[in-house]
Order: sequence, then C-alpha cells, then structure tokens
Amino acid sequence: MRLRPTARRLMKGVLREAAAVLFGGPGHAVGPRILCYHGVSENPPDEWSVTPAQLREQMAIVCGEGSPVSLQQIVDWLLDGGSLPERAIAVTFDDGYTDVYHQAAPILGKQRVPATAFVISGLVDGKSRDDSYHPSRPLLTWDEILSLSHSGWTIGSHTLSHPVLAQQTPGESHRELLESRQRLSEVLGYDVNLLAYPYGTRRTVSQRDRRLARDAGYRAAFLVAIGSVSRDSDRFALPLCKVLGADSLWVFRSSLSGQLDVWRRIEDR
Repeated sequence: MRLRPTARRLMKGVLREAAAVLFGGPGHAVGPRILCYHGVSENPPDEWSVTPAQLREQMAIVCGEGSPVSLQQIVDWLLDGGSLPERAIAVTFDDGYTDVYHQAAPILGKQRVPATAFVISGLVDGKSRDDSYHPSRPLLTWDEILSLSHSGWTIGSHTLSHPVLAQQTPGESHRELLESRQRLSEVLGYDVNLLAYPYGTRRTVSQRDRRLARDAGYRAAFLVAIGSVSRDSDRFALPLCKVLGADSLWVFRSSLSGQLDVWRRIEDR
C-alpha cells in the first residue's frame, strides 16, 4: 500500500526521531556539517520543504549553538587547509524553487546566515525536465538567481534537467554536468564549481558520475548522506544533511550533533 504524501511525511518524521533515540548514541559531531533544504513554504507541498517558522527556529539554533559559515568556506578548509570555527554549519537549498528567494533569503539575511542555492540551469532556461523529476512549484528565474548571488549567496549546479545520473549514458551524464556549469558561469560571470547531484543517493550517483564531475571542472560535489565533512572526505561525495518538514527541533539538533547519523545506514538500505 502506498502512503499518501501527508502520511508519508509524518511517518518519516516518526522514524527519524525513533532512529536517533534508539540507535543514535549520545552524538559526537566532528567536523563541519552541511544542511540540505529544498523549499520554504507556508503550506509545504512535499516532505522536503519546511515552513518559514520552522526555518526561523532552526536558524536560531544554528546561530546560537553552532557557527554559520558559507559552503565555500568548508570547501576551502577541506581542499586548501586553514581553519573553521568550532561547530561550523553551512546551509544549502537544492532545486532552486522561487520560494528560496521570497521566503528563505529574507530569513537567512536577517540572521546573517550564508547560504547556497543549487539550481537546475536548463529548467531556468525553459528547457525540458527529466521524466523522473516533477517540480512542485515554480523555480527561480535568472533575475532572482542573480539577485541572490549579488547579495552574497553561493550558486551551484544541480545539472541541466535533474536526471538520475546513474541511469544516463556516460555522454549524457557528462553533458548534464558540464553544460550546466558552463551556463551558470556564463550568466553569473564567475566560475561555478560546486555541484549537488540530483537525488544524491549512492544508488542514483555512480562512481562514474563522480569521475565525470571531476572531469567537468567541479571543485567539489555533494551527496545527500547525513554526516560531517572530514579532512579525508572524498571531495566528489561530500555529505549533505537533509532537513525534512516533519523533523522536530530535537531531530534537527540530532542532525547537527551526529546523533542522527544512523539514518544514513537506514537510507542506504
């Protein structure tokens, strides 16, 4: 029996809380964390979106109990050395829904939290989406993307059409990765070199796709696999900690502390 979206959302929240309580241990976050959001809406249409009120509460925790940094700072720390503040946390948004501009950006700006938007460049240009992807609401326009960039947001690639890369031919996957980076760099006027893989699981992104990301000129790429970044992390498989609309504040804190890292093993199954 297939669960309805509301029931699925609630069930996922219950399971994540239970996993952290029963199997998560005391929490031992080591290294910076990267949060992965999707949309921000008063009436979230899917389990991956949060409300503005949730985002405000969560960013208050990030600022009060952690140290908000940009995604670029974490990548520079990983690849170039240097230092980061204790409990460094970066905030990212996949897909690039327009509510990131209208809802998330004002909240994060007020709390002075840097953020990154990974956008699907082909869809911004009005081209066809991949059959596997069904956007739940309008996406950012180029004007909105440029405005976010000018206000200090990092802009990254989420491919051209949001396909399951592991199901593409090598040529198709390479085109999705390379042409998206090139298009974003052209519009923004600087080298866009960060990538969030569509879907971002170990089943939807193959080792081949990681190599193709490197060949396409990306500096780092990200999977949705909860955990912290360490000095020996694979720079083309860095972990993003997904935030769900059904997450309680306790689950959110568990994601930051490492107590929810057990969820990675559950999703891998």
